[in-house]
Amino acid sequence: MIYRTNTALTLIELCKSTISNEISLLAVWCLLRICRSAEVAQGLIKSNIVSVLLRQNAIGDMHLVSISVYCIGTLVQNDATADFLAAMDIIPFVVSHLRQSTESPRQSPDHICAGLYAVARIARSIKLAKALAKAGCVELIIHHLNTSTDPNILHWSARAVGCLMRPNSSDMAKILLDAGVAQGLARLPTVLSSENLQALGSLGFTVQRFSCAEWSGKIRQTLVEAGVVDSLLAALRTAAEEPCYDVHIELALAISLLGDVGGSAIRKEIVSAGGITILKSVANGNAEVAKACNMAITSVTGNIWSRNAGWFQPRQRQLWLITGMEAVRSINHRVLWYFDSYDIYDIYALFS
Repeated sequence: MIYRTNTALTLIELCKSTISNEISLLAVWCLLRICRSAEVAQGLIKSNIVSVLLRQNAIGDMHLVSISVYCIGTLVQNDATADFLAAMDIIPFVVSHLRQSTESPRQSPDHICAGLYAVARIARSIKLAKALAKAGCVELIIHHLNTSTDPNILHWSARAVGCLMRPNSSDMAKILLDAGVAQGLARLPTVLSSENLQALGSLGFTVQRFSCAEWSGKIRQTLVEAGVVDSLLAALRTAAEEPCYDVHIELALAISLLGDVGGSAIRKEIVSAGGITILKSVANGNAEVAKACNMAITSVTGNIWSRNAGWFQPRQRQLWLITGMEAVRSINHRVLWYFDSYDIYDIYALFS
């Protein structure tokens, strides 16, 4: 309703005003709350909102810049929008903000999360992911994964890592592993309390992405040596006590993918670490969770035929739609891809 009555234009004018930073900040806040669809995002972009947001950096108020970066993230509703915004040089703006908020002596989790969120939203293709990496986002993300104890920062750091990878994106997988992402992911269950489990779901999401982006002996060895497999099971054990079904599903699907493409060594490690017992325990709850856990059990303990059969029964929302020879090749390798899970997560509470 606010968008259709052209109130958004008034809000954009308020963003331009020099009355006060507080008024500009609230106007940007209203605009990002409006932006819930590709249609609205396109309308706001046509109204020159991007240039207005980029100009906020000159004001020097970190709160205003952070919410502008967050608003840029919400504008990315599809691949075409991400490409268009990248052509407007938003990647240097976003990564620069993430670096500034990371290096600030008075770090604010809200400011850091805004940058991480925008990176995750923008990384909708291998080309854009490489552009983000070239701008220097990887070292910043890995720094937070390896050092932070803030649950929101860890959640968005792990989520951003996963979003930087796509099918056959072996270059990005190598860049991330060389930067030390495996160690950062492995530490997540050890620094999160049972009340802050969202980051564990992001751990599962990212392992899924690694499994499909590029699976080789080196990746397998790096993840295992860093303790990522043990961390997945520890995360599932921790999350099992809470009714966080989305987290349960993400972790179970990660184990399922590892069991399917990881080879006998990974499957033996999952079994010896008590993975099957944990999966059976978690499967006793929600029906959707049970499906994911049972699929993971089949992937780990079944033979090649039962693993294939199990893989073609996931929920429709988890299929990455592909065509032609790419589809044939993916089916042959049982590679399933996932829609961008970060689309269903909000960080609106950060600035409320």
